[in-house]
Amino acid sequence: TAGIYIKRKIYYYVPAIFEFLFLLVFFLLVLQNPEIHTTLKEMYFGRIMNIVASIYIITMSVMIIKVNSRHKKQLPYFYEITKYKSLNWLTVFCVICILFNLAGNSLNLFISEKYYTYIINAILLLSLYYITIASLVQINIINIISPKTEEKETKAELENIVRIIEEYMIETKAYLNPSITLKTFAKEVRLPERLISKAINKIEHKNFNNYINYYRIEEFKQLLSMDRHKKFSISAIANEVGFNSRASFYKNFKDIVGVSPSSYAKNSDD
Repeated sequence: TAGIYIKRKIYYYVPAIFEFLFLLVFFLLVLQNPEIHTTLKEMYFGRIMNIVASIYIITMSVMIIKVNSRHKKQLPYFYEITKYKSLNWLTVFCVICILFNLAGNSLNLFISEKYYTYIINAILLLSLYYITIASLVQINIINIISPKTEEKETKAELENIVRIIEEYMIETKAYLNPSITLKTFAKEVRLPERLISKAINKIEHKNFNNYINYYRIEEFKQLLSMDRHKKFSISAIANEVGFNSRASFYKNFKDIVGVSPSSYAKNSDD
């Protein structure tokens, strides 16, 4: 979901395969001799299996939380508004799994098996409801963690990538597209998303959205100075250069230029 590259995926299935084959042997033995079941209960066989399974689940949950943390850190390089784009719901679910497995194995020591089963089933049901609803609310998850994050590019290579991006921006005015994202832009310019993001960050000291908004604001300045645009409102021109909302335009303009669009327009008229 996060876009992380997993090497040798089959290894993650080994514990489940081993558990199935291991328990199958005991299942067949109990079928042949039911008395073995009593012996296994006296050896706390079921409790031991639950503890081993819990260790595996906790390990996997911790690994997923780490991946989600990396995913969240990279979101601002792809989106200006990251709400509903993160995998926080999955992190919460993993935390529930960890707590559930830590508490579940000790809970049955203090309460009867009947009530223990009720509590465990209730927690499981609520957890499934949560992850189902939360995942449905999730909007457009994009795989953004590159499998080649360990590669090191020189400054000259990154500067060359920025030069290619700048030439493409000036030639095509791709920033005028209000729905442009790093993913769609990478396809247009035929460069890896990771390299575009890294080059802009390291050389221009901006994220992708700030970089696009800089070009939009420069375009706004040019249009504002043209006589044929004097009759248009600031919001209309902002919409023409690619901004989806008035609030986003005003915020980015103030951050980049240092004054509000209204003040800038007034000073340019004077």
